[in-house]
Amino acid sequence: MNKPLGPSGEFKKLLRFAGIYGWSRAINKAIARTRPPWLRPLVFIRRKPAISVIGCGQFAFSCVCYYLKKQIGTAFLSAFDTDGQQARSLSRYYGFREVTTTPDALLNNPDLAVLYVVSNHASHTAYAVEGLTRNKIVYVEKPVSVTRQQLVRLCQAVRQSSGQVFAGYNRPYSKAIQLLRKRVDSSSEAAGFSISYVINGHQIPSEHWYRNAEEGTRICGNLGHWIDLTIHLFFWRSIPDWIDIQIAYANPNEPDDDLTVTFTTDRYDIVSILLTSRSEPFEGISEFINIQYNDIIAHIDDFRRLTIWQGAVKKVWRFWPKDVGHQRAVMQPFLENNRNWLEVELSTLLMLFIRDMVLKRQTGLRFNTHQELAGFEADLQSASLLYPPFTHEKNS
Repeated sequence: MNKPLGPSGEFKKLLRFAGIYGWSRAINKAIARTRPPWLRPLVFIRRKPAISVIGCGQFAFSCVCYYLKKQIGTAFLSAFDTDGQQARSLSRYYGFREVTTTPDALLNNPDLAVLYVVSNHASHTAYAVEGLTRNKIVYVEKPVSVTRQQLVRLCQAVRQSSGQVFAGYNRPYSKAIQLLRKRVDSSSEAAGFSISYVINGHQIPSEHWYRNAEEGTRICGNLGHWIDLTIHLFFWRSIPDWIDIQIAYANPNEPDDDLTVTFTTDRYDIVSILLTSRSEPFEGISEFINIQYNDIIAHIDDFRRLTIWQGAVKKVWRFWPKDVGHQRAVMQPFLENNRNWLEVELSTLLMLFIRDMVLKRQTGLRFNTHQELAGFEADLQSASLLYPPFTHEKNS
């Protein structure tokens, strides 16, 4: 997504990244982009191989495997990617036991316990369903689905499987949101939220795969993060009966770039999401969020600083390295107190509803929450006729 900077620019970016993420993550990000074949870590803390990864691109390299290795050591079993070189370079650097040439070979390995799906967006659901069919623990990157049909199939698999599923949406696990939740939880009155997001996003060319309708467009690839965070915040209180959606497009020819999405609800919530990529921040995406609820006013400055005002009290937290929740999200399969999957179902339904609006260049519609959920449950019941319960044996 980033334009070539030249050696001096790349070095400057490395320094900036180190100031934001720390040297370890900054160097890892650089290695993820270049993947020199001669470079390998000097020390492996080896565990029993049980974790396999489908999709071995930059995010798998610089985030998912980075945090898994950091937290639990090298417990990597199999790697698969449609680009064999990507799979081999990830496997070599992180000490995977094997690279498979097909996803079935990876999925059918009897030692597989935890599956991480980090492939292209349109393939997330299919791989996650295959893992759940085998009753595995599955972490599926966002978006979990890019069509309603995919989401129906995935959620049916979730209900039938004795495995578990976790979504890669990370903002709810950021330290800023976790700290804010403690204060909102202590507030007894069910008030409305006022939320404003200003997102300076990556510049991507018109032919980039993120824009493809079959991959969900930037609505699923980018905007879904803040749709999901909004639903997560609503779940702290109660979900609204309806959400009125207004969309303003800067350029109708590129409707998923430079747009504002606004929500109002029957709970008197008002939410504004501005996603713009007219110019890209040097360090990549940056986010500024204001949240008001009852007597709480919170400002999140790029997930590097949180300021909360509550009456006469003002508190400030600074986060270094920057914490957008990646580490905690990646570690969900190994931790307790994770978010409710129903949040992800609803946020994905809303995201797909907005994606359809954008593809049709619509500017205003109402999302009837309980009606949409009831319709989704009906779809799940219909799908059970097409996809009977799993026949794979349960894991011992």
